[in-house]
Amino acid sequence: MRVSNNNRISNKLDAANKAVSNLENKNNPKTGDEKVDKNDNAGTGKKTTEADEKKDGKSDNKNARKRHRVPFKEFIKPLITPYWVTVAVLIFLIFIFSIMIKSTAFCNAFTAKVLPIFLNTYGRFTNLFSFSFGEVLLSLVVPILLAVVIMLILMIFLRKNPIFAKINRVFFKSFFMIFLSVCLIMILNCSIPYGCSELEVKKNDKNYSVEQLEILRNYIVEQCNDYSEKFNRDEKGEIIYNTSVKDITKEAKASMHRVSKEYDFPRLAGYYPNMKPIRHSVLMSQAGTMGIFFPFSLESNYNPLMSKLNFPATFCHEYSHLKGYMQEDEANFIAYLACLGSEDLYFQYSAYLSVLHYVDNEYYKNVDKAHYEKQIPISENASRDSDFLTESATEKVEKEAVIDTKTVSEASNKFTESYLDYYDVKDGLANYDRVTDLLLQFYDGKLY
Repeated sequence: MRVSNNNRISNKLDAANKAVSNLENKNNPKTGDEKVDKNDNAGTGKKTTEADEKKDGKSDNKNARKRHRVPFKEFIKPLITPYWVTVAVLIFLIFIFSIMIKSTAFCNAFTAKVLPIFLNTYGRFTNLFSFSFGEVLLSLVVPILLAVVIMLILMIFLRKNPIFAKINRVFFKSFFMIFLSVCLIMILNCSIPYGCSELEVKKNDKNYSVEQLEILRNYIVEQCNDYSEKFNRDEKGEIIYNTSVKDITKEAKASMHRVSKEYDFPRLAGYYPNMKPIRHSVLMSQAGTMGIFFPFSLESNYNPLMSKLNFPATFCHEYSHLKGYMQEDEANFIAYLACLGSEDLYFQYSAYLSVLHYVDNEYYKNVDKAHYEKQIPISENASRDSDFLTESATEKVEKEAVIDTKTVSEASNKFTESYLDYYDVKDGLANYDRVTDLLLQFYDGKLY
């Protein structure tokens, strides 16, 4: 029988397919059963339902998740680096101290025992610089914030650039570390002292009459008028005060130590760094600022343009802040006591001048104009000596001012109000005036 070529080829293909099929069956016995009935479950005769298929799908997904799940150790390992450990410690300390500042007892103990350690170490370090280290740090704030804005903008366009990504990562890690460090330093050197208990003299709730305020006011005015006649003056009528800043600083330190012993203010004892002039004195003068304490550098600074008679009281005021007396009325009161107890006549005069307008303004608010004008007037010399700036300094400020003085003054007042409000000083800028209340209590039994 003769077979055609097509049949012959077909038979050969069938034989080949059969051989391949047998080979597959040997490797996977279940395959054949599945071919008999695709619904037969692995040759067992059980039908695979839709629910079973979903169950198998979920099981497969679960197994896949298990295979791709990253162990906790592998996840945390990249974070255990000196940088991230430091960040974690800083955040932890900020959190803990932010809670502890609510405790007056803790704040008192910390300010009395721990703050002096910072002052004797970090404070001595910053004192090595002849310039204000804190002012330099503060002047870097604007450039750093500007750099942050620029880097954020560049991220939009260069985020896929590997070199920029590396620079960006280093920049923001550094910025975050600096930010946390500043926050912690401000809490330790500023927020905690703000939480201390008030001076004992402030705990007296006694109310004083207008008559007693009048006695105090006239006493302060009399002292200012008398002292104004004790010094030589130049052709402009300004007191000749040739004492160097170094000697004034030395006497201010001695005066603070004297107050510490005489009035039992133990925190005022110990080390004091030197007072440092502010370079941006024109801007400082526009803001009406005589001195400033930088908590992040533990430095006391003064405005070199102000009238020199303001130096003694201002130095002692800022030194009070340095020792943890953050309330403005308390710092004013301590400065008054310190200068008044000095043997230097300029210091004594500076003490009376420092409170003259606080007391006079308080009295003026409590009486009518006619009654006020019957009291002892402030002499022309005393009035000139109490000025914040001399005539020459005022001319210099107006000449070199970049921004309008009124604008700077308003911005400064708003910042100070916000700052005091943040630290729960409820009466804001009026806190400075509270020194009158302290003086009324101090002179109770002495003048009335």
